[in-house]
Amino acid sequence: MCYKKLVNALAIPIIANIALGLVLFGVLHRTRGRDPQRLTRPEQALAHYRTRHPTANGRVDLAADGRAALLELSNGSVGLVERCGRRWSVRALEPGEILGVERASDGALLVRIADFGWPRARVQLSEPTLCQRWIDRLAALRDCAASTPGRRSPRA
Repeated sequence: MCYKKLVNALAIPIIANIALGLVLFGVLHRTRGRDPQRLTRPEQALAHYRTRHPTANGRVDLAADGRAALLELSNGSVGLVERCGRRWSVRALEPGEILGVERASDGALLVRIADFGWPRARVQLSEPTLCQRWIDRLAALRDCAASTPGRRSPRA
C-alpha cells in the first residue's frame, strides 16, 4: 500500500520533469542552428586579427569555406584567424609552435600547433598552389625553430 501512495505522489512531478526536459531540449536544438558567421573579405580577417595585434598589416588568404584565414604579416610573421565555436580565435604563429603541417585528402591545410588549448587548425584553401605555398611557408617556420641554437623544442 505504501508503494502505491509513493507512485501516486511522484507521478505528477515525474511527468512535469519529462515535459520540461523535452521543451528545453527543443529550445536548445532550435538555438544551436548553423553558425552563419563567415569571412568574406580579407579586411574582415585583418580586423579580427587586430583585436589582439592592433598594428598588424599584411596579405590575407581566406579559406574557401570562410571559417579561417592565414595572414602573411608585413613584419615577416604569420597569423592565423579561425572560427572556433561561436567566436573568432586569432594567434601569431611563432617558430617552435608549429609541430607539423600537411595537406589532407580533401585538399585542406592541416596545421598541428604546440598548444593544449588550440592543438590544430584546418584551413580549406581554394587553390592547390596556394595550399602548397602555405605548407612550404609554415614548414620553414617549423624548421627555423629546430635549427635555431638555444631554442627549446615545444615537446622538450
